[in-house]
Amino acid sequence: MEEKNDQTDITNADFNALIAAAKNKDQDATLRLIELFKKDIQHISRFIYLPTEEATSEILVEFLEFLHREK
Repeated sequence: MEEKNDQTDITNADFNALIAAAKNKDQDATLRLIELFKKDIQHISRFIYLPTEEATSEILVEFLEFLHREK
């Protein structure tokens, strides 16, 4: 049986706008980005040698640091 493809379609322009808004501390944009990557983060966290929840937290922290890093 095939898995259902749960990808969310978003245009490049919308994605870039979300990134820009998140970099300007827009909480809604940040949450939307996290939701967009949630399944990927959960999948990748299984391959890190940490408990799944801790690995997920580490990925999210790195992602948030990336969003708020100065150029």
